Amino acid sequence: MHESAIALIDCNSFYASCERVFRPDLLRTPIVVLSNNDGCVIARSADAKPYVKMGAPYFQIKHDLKRWGIVPFSSNYALYGDMSERVMSVIESLVPALEVYSIDEAFADLTGVDGLDALGRQIRSQVLRCTGIPVGVGIAPTKTLAKLANHTAKRLQAQTGGVVNICDQVKRDWVLRNTDVGEVWGVGRRLPVHLNTLGIKTAID
Repeated sequence: MHESAIALIDCNSFYASCERVFRPDLLRTPIVVLSNNDGCVIARSADAKPYVKMGAPYFQIKHDLKRWGIVPFSSNYALYGDMSERVMSVIESLVPALEVYSIDEAFADLTGVDGLDALGRQIRSQVLRCTGIPVGVGIAPTKTLAKLANHTAKRLQAQTGGVVNICDQVKRDWVLRNTDVGEVWGVGRRLPVHLNTLGIKTAID
């Protein structure tokens, strides 16, 4: 009987990454994507995140974006839907079973599959090669743990190569010890304050 293994594959800054596929000249330029009618920021490339808050109204930051060299895009949902389908079909061709969770993330059941780390790297490289979209892969025994593994893969991308497998108990404990409780799936934004007063500060707590 195999221990269950679930992978969460999540696109990095998905809307921003989609825009970059068609504007490769902006690969090293920070970009943001705006909501309908260019109301507010709904997506940011990683290099734009230190400057721009999610949800920031465009009219308030328009001049700052120009000053910082950040390029704004109007949202293009037809493009994002099409790119999502391409990403999901590439992943589906590599895994036994796929559950599409949202436009930019999916869970794959990898129970009984050997070489999980290698498969994670293969998914990452093939999605990038076929679609131009970078993804993170987190592998763990449950969906909630797979989310945390994926969060770690993105947070420590230089060290992890974008793939983290915590099916091993020692690695799992390290990730849980080094992850803020607010990152646990379902905890939300307000609950961490209450949990912190109870001494619950990390995922392992």
